[in-house]
Amino acid sequence: MLKDDLKNKMINKFQKIKIEDFVKKTLERNPDLDGKQLAKSLEEFKIRKKKGKLCDCGEPIWIIGSALTGRGCFTCITGETNKTEDYEID
Repeated sequence: MLKDDLKNKMINKFQKIKIEDFVKKTLERNPDLDGKQLAKSLEEFKIRKKKGKLCDCGEPIWIIGSALTGRGCFTCITGETNKTEDYEID
């Protein structure tokens, strides 16, 4: 791998957040969501990711996106590659 490619991968990282904090932030903007169900889905996808579950494209799943929309990686769910302004469960 080229030095610049490695540097870009190191810079392009999610902002880490705890499940409780993410649920709180999400409910502030989406009060109609079921916070308990969201927390449960986040926990389930966190376990799946730890077990090595992958997106259909072969990349690691994005816990937050998967909990909200169904199993997938960041790029398949959002169509973006830059993760620096997005959260992932710590």
